[in-house]
Amino acid sequence: MVAGVQAQTYMINDFESGLNGANAAWGGSAEWIDNPCPTSDNSSAKALKVISTEYANVAIPVTLPEGKTLADYTGVRVQFAILEGSENITWVGNELGLVDNDTQEKTFQVAQNSWGDASYNTWMTLDFNFDETILSTYLASNHASTSLLIKVGRQEFTYAIDNVRLIEKEQVADPNTIFTFETMELGATARCAMPWSGTCEVVENPYTAGINSSTKALQVNGVECSPVTFSEALPAGKTWRDYSGIKFQLCFLESGFEWGGIELGVRTDGGSHIKFGYAVDETTGAEGAAFGDYTPGEWLDVELKIDDSMITDEAESVKTMYLRLMKNELSYLYDNLVLIPRSSSSAVDEATADEMKVYAAEGHICIDLSKDMQVSVYALDGRQLFSRMLSSGSHRMAMPKGVYVVNHTKVVVF
Repeated sequence: MVAGVQAQTYMINDFESGLNGANAAWGGSAEWIDNPCPTSDNSSAKALKVISTEYANVAIPVTLPEGKTLADYTGVRVQFAILEGSENITWVGNELGLVDNDTQEKTFQVAQNSWGDASYNTWMTLDFNFDETILSTYLASNHASTSLLIKVGRQEFTYAIDNVRLIEKEQVADPNTIFTFETMELGATARCAMPWSGTCEVVENPYTAGINSSTKALQVNGVECSPVTFSEALPAGKTWRDYSGIKFQLCFLESGFEWGGIELGVRTDGGSHIKFGYAVDETTGAEGAAFGDYTPGEWLDVELKIDDSMITDEAESVKTMYLRLMKNELSYLYDNLVLIPRSSSSAVDEATADEMKVYAAEGHICIDLSKDMQVSVYALDGRQLFSRMLSSGSHRMAMPKGVYVVNHTKVVVF
């Protein structure tokens, strides 16, 4: 087994040196085999073959880096290949569970995912995102040794499993930043979807000049004003009532319209959409346009208000958020989604010397905050280079030599 930290995942078992404790816990059998269909998607030499006779659960022992727990990861990434002899191979739901290796205490439905169209002897990759509530309940019992339980939703089925990895959480300085896409792989992601119509995928940021120099963003190809959903968007232990709004960056890839609204809300497990956020017209204080005139290829800063009176009891703890841009047949990018706590101001703060200290170190702007605060950095020509809600503490930003304005403080970087 190879166990090591990669850029975005931690390998649990690639089966190159054996089963390493992996087994069919019940409902079938498992064996170590040569990779049945080596391709560029999976060129490894070995894999795990599973012959399910009764919805087999495959146990994969987990060994974590020192000091880590499963709470440090967002989920599990697994490669599957359906082998000849299986029937009903399309539209299959799958489940991930956990089992204590000593007590055999089991927790099911920690994560779920499915595949749609499928082919024999073709590797496909699925991401299983942890249900944080179920996971935290399991971890509260302080299990000394744990295995993953992987179940494919077919009673009799033959398939291969390979390259089982944990997906690392995004490391961001601001705990209110919920999506930056920087640590996600390019292509479709299980954490973002369009439930009505259209597609979305993580892409390389094509416009890194200006206010957003991130390397990746989410591209949306919208149809019929379809919402875009973001799973596990609500931080653990919080409800939507804890936030006054959300800030994000938006970039249109085409021209041909102007002025439009964006709504914010949640999508329940039953598929209902509950709206509780919108852009505010600064003149009237009522709901208004989220954007006006724009230039394709230029990033815009957008802020939506969360209206506490619109948050229902059903909606307040739902973790899947949605954004719905009210235009048809449109392609655009989202990036840097940040929730605004109710205890913080969403406007650029007039900070006192005790609350905010700005200074330069070689090649960096350094900011010390005594409270959560909206921080914006401008070039002398007025261009906004950075704007984000930062948590209390110390922050460093690498910047070229020059003169900058941070909120209302001028700083010179050498």
